Amino acid sequence: MKESDKKEFLLKFYNSKPILLLRNILTEIIGAKAKWLYFDSECNLVSGKAKVDTDISKILTRLRSKPSKEIQIFTCLSGKMCLSIPVTQGDNLYGYILVFYLKCEPDKNHLSFTQILIDTSLKEFQKEQELTKLYDTIRPRAIALSTIHTVHRLLTSTLDMDELIERIARLTLQVMRAKYCSIMLLDDSKDYLLPKAVIDLKNNTRGKKRHRKIKVGSYTEGKVAKTGKTILQQNLVCIPLIEEDIIGVLVARDKTNKTSFNKFDLEILLTLAEQAVIAIGNARLYEEQDKLAYGSIKSLAALLDAKSPNTFTHSEQFVKVVLAIAEEMRLPREEIRNLRYAALLPDTGKFSIPDEILKKQGGLSREEYNIIKKQHLESLKILGPLEFLKPAVPIIMYHHERYDGTGYPEGLKGQDIPIGARIMAVADAFEAMVSSRPYKDTKKSISQAIKEIEHNSGVQFDPGVVNAFISVSKKPEFQKLY
Repeated sequence: MKESDKKEFLLKFYNSKPILLLRNILTEIIGAKAKWLYFDSECNLVSGKAKVDTDISKILTRLRSKPSKEIQIFTCLSGKMCLSIPVTQGDNLYGYILVFYLKCEPDKNHLSFTQILIDTSLKEFQKEQELTKLYDTIRPRAIALSTIHTVHRLLTSTLDMDELIERIARLTLQVMRAKYCSIMLLDDSKDYLLPKAVIDLKNNTRGKKRHRKIKVGSYTEGKVAKTGKTILQQNLVCIPLIEEDIIGVLVARDKTNKTSFNKFDLEILLTLAEQAVIAIGNARLYEEQDKLAYGSIKSLAALLDAKSPNTFTHSEQFVKVVLAIAEEMRLPREEIRNLRYAALLPDTGKFSIPDEILKKQGGLSREEYNIIKKQHLESLKILGPLEFLKPAVPIIMYHHERYDGTGYPEGLKGQDIPIGARIMAVADAFEAMVSSRPYKDTKKSISQAIKEIEHNSGVQFDPGVVNAFISVSKKPEFQKLY
């Protein structure tokens, strides 16, 4: 055992409950004014306040020259009793407990009890320390394994970059028991770190707007991003996020229990970072695929518009209203993405419907209505080759269904209609009422259209979607759109 470790061990032992119990018991026997001092095996003071007076010096000199593993009684210069209690186990001498100025001399039973209590307490204390050491060794690895599992769930549960990084930051606070976490990623030039998630519990702030970008090489974060080396300090741990190259840094500051970060904390954070990098890489790949898909849909929309402008696609306002309703209803990110794709091509089902029917003013005959229902399904086949659009097809297909079951193409009712289709039905009806169409002479005002949708809640439209739409219509962002 190292000298520093030995001193720390003894200090903890001398402050343990059994030693405090022994002191209380002996105090009753030998007098309340007795002076207690604690030494190591070399007679160096470990605990207690002492002036090196003649009595203490005399006993220490004696113990240094002739170490003893037996309890000894001395008589000091003032004529009072002094006690030397060795702390031993087997052949090992750990230190001494010296008690000065006893009121009376302890009898043999008291001394035997004292020695047994010291021996038993030392054995139990050593076991406790070994268990603590084992716990301290296992805990970071257990947390690391748990972290791998948790981040894996993050990876599979969301591919939205902002949401993912926010979750990783919150997880870092939890496993590191920290008050602050920031995640910064390199910009395209790789010259600056940009804040992507910042949570500061101390100042009760979160987000990224209030934090500036950092030049690579500057400050702690910039140095880690430049060198790829971790920095571990008492109140800070900063590590690089490395894929093939460095993509950013992760920082944790200030433990909630005010202790220092240690190598185990660093090990845990490095494990978390490895999984976080995988998740971030997948999210970036997802974003790139999403951009490609979005571009493909825009190209298809442009081709459809070339055939008949404003027949198969709607305005940008329409797409924003659809997504605003979905956000208001707190739909999962994956469903919102599919809804965005569908909102870009809402009326693809009209592609093979004859123009004379599409542009006809007034009501439709039964025969014309049957043609629309049949061709609506046929037209959607043009989306079949686009694999990424498959989840969006049911939204486009069923957004002409009515909540009461009287719509087309299959007469679905209530909750049987996909939620995306129910949302798009409301936005589509609103758009049709406030916009010019070739098959109608006039258009309604915003307030008239909203009242019409409210009036048809539970009949044509899902009441829950209508309520979300009404909430959206009262927001400043909606009013700016129209």
